[in-house]
Amino acid sequence: MTVYGYYRVSTADQNPDHQIDALQRAGVAAGNIFGDTASGAKASRPELDRVLSLLNSGDTLKITRLDRLSRSVQHLINLGADLRAAGIGLHVVEQGIDTSTMEGRAMFGMLSVLAELQRELIIANTNDGLAAARARGRVGGRRPKLTQRQLDQAQKMYDDGTHTVEEIAQTFHVSRPTLYRHLTAHHDGRDCALIVYRGKTTKTDAGNRRLGETGAGEQVQLDTDRKWWPIAPGRRPHLKAIVYVAAGTVARVRAVDPDQSKWREDDRGYCDVPVSAPLTDLQIAQQLPSLQLRPGTPRPHTRGKLREFLLL
Repeated sequence: MTVYGYYRVSTADQNPDHQIDALQRAGVAAGNIFGDTASGAKASRPELDRVLSLLNSGDTLKITRLDRLSRSVQHLINLGADLRAAGIGLHVVEQGIDTSTMEGRAMFGMLSVLAELQRELIIANTNDGLAAARARGRVGGRRPKLTQRQLDQAQKMYDDGTHTVEEIAQTFHVSRPTLYRHLTAHHDGRDCALIVYRGKTTKTDAGNRRLGETGAGEQVQLDTDRKWWPIAPGRRPHLKAIVYVAAGTVARVRAVDPDQSKWREDDRGYCDVPVSAPLTDLQIAQQLPSLQLRPGTPRPHTRGKLREFLLL
């Protein structure tokens, strides 16, 4: 008759010492304690499989709590049944469960249900929190390595063709893969559209000119939509449309005037782009057949992103 112990932690950052100490106090020799670093939702874990293969009739497996063995009710029930059939006892130290007794078997079943309920509640609460954060424009994750201004500068350097990707990556202290994820190529001759992201509110600058969505007539909105954009000379012949997204939904699509003699440019390389009246769905299909965006199409975006190029 041998007593074995098993512990589990979910991540490498968690310390299993508490479980190991509890098992040793319960009479398990240090050499007979096995442990995994794995999620409780996984039915198969290497060290658990190992200790189960060592167990024989008359032996006892000790754990600190049921959720260390598994958080799945079905897995716990199946494992408990297999151990009983093999004549192996299960002792849950901190919850006082001993499956060699009728009371212990009943408690095993009830607590296994509660263990899975706790896990499902944690998942539900986490998902609710993430949904609420996304609704407020927070998507979580790492802070972007490049600001919008840096992205604009990197894109312009790339579009101008005066710097290699390696040189641009060194300039902004990022890796080439990171830079490639943000760059939109045009050197292969493909056309593109500029996606402009705007919020729900309207604002005015010092000159009392509205920025973004005006809520006014077409002439006022057109004047706002033509405001200066960072577009490198090499990309300008390929720019076919500007798509305006307001609060996560496409508000309108305007065709770009291909006659660059009508474009104005400032000393930063930003352009005042002549554009058409808003295109209808039929006009978009005829003039921009590869553009899948239409007014009313959802277009969620990462918080802080102001614009991006979309290849057509």
